[in-house]
Parts: sequence; structure tokens; C-alpha cells
Amino acid sequence: MRRAGWVAAFLVLGIPLRGSAQISIGEVRLMGVAGFALRPDPAQEPAGLPALPARTLPGLSASLSLIHRGFSVGPEAMVLRGSDRRMYALGGVARLQAGSGRLRPFILIGAGSYSWDRKMVLAFAPAGGAVWTGDVTGFTGSLGGGLILGGRRTAMVVEARGHKNLGHGPDFGARDLLTISAGGRFSW
Repeated sequence: MRRAGWVAAFLVLGIPLRGSAQISIGEVRLMGVAGFALRPDPAQEPAGLPALPARTLPGLSASLSLIHRGFSVGPEAMVLRGSDRRMYALGGVARLQAGSGRLRPFILIGAGSYSWDRKMVLAFAPAGGAVWTGDVTGFTGSLGGGLILGGRRTAMVVEARGHKNLGHGPDFGARDLLTISAGGRFSW
């Protein structure tokens, strides 16, 4: 009888554990990013600085999220680096996934602090060298969507987003951005 009690306890405890193994509770996304920095409004550019042209910037992004029934939320970081401009972002992102097949669309909303640097050639710098200077840091929101292709644990991800600078004054110029990202997702 004692052995039957242990078997029954194992089955009672093992069934919920087995079921929970089928549910994802967290994920990590690592993606390559192609960012298209839109040309800022010249009227909002800081006085005395040259106008920035539109530019494509390559980079990387990473996010760590908690998941519950197709909804995920967590921190995110992104770095874009071009020949004359850099952007660093740290914030949060929420994604809502539809469907449960191998191809799952999702929508997302994000927000965070985006810091932009620009390269400037200064006459008084040693040998007329170029230096990186802090340009604009502001609160930025993003909205977009994408597709997940693969299984529950590992999958490929593609997403597109628009990033709008929401927190800038008239003296600091807006930095808006469009991004297309592709990479991988690992969940547990």
C-alpha cells in the first residue's frame, strides 16, 4: 500500500509539472536591425549645427520578456551605429501574439530613452580630428508588428517598427526612426 501511495503522489505532482513544461514563461530575443534615421526638421535643429541627412544605420537589439498567454512584456536595448551618427536606446516593449501555429503574427508597443550622437570635425581638435558629441536624448515611443516562425521554444522573428521622439523641446530637434529587424527568439 505504501508503494501505491508514492506512485499516486508522483502522478498527482507530475501531471501539473508536465503541463507547465508546455507553457512558456519567458523569452530572449536577439536581432539584427536596419534603422532608417529620418531627416529631422531643420527648424528644430540646434542652432549652429549642420543639418543631418536621412541615413541608414545598422545595429543590434536585445530584449528579455515575461510571457503570459501570448502577451509578453520586458526590457529592451538597441544600438545603431553609422559613419556619422549613433543611437542607443534603453526601454521596455510589450508584444501581443495572435495564433498558436508555426507562423504567429504579433503587434508591439514600446517606449524608452533614445540617445543620439553625431560625429563632428572640430578645428581646434588635435589634427582637426572628428569627435563624437552628444546630440539629443529624449523619450521615444514605438509601434509596429511582426511574425514569429517556428516552434514554442526557438523561432525566427521579423518585425518592423516606427519610432517617434515624444519628448524634445524646440531647441533639441526630433530624431524619428524606422526599423526592420530579423533574428531569433528563445523561450522557456
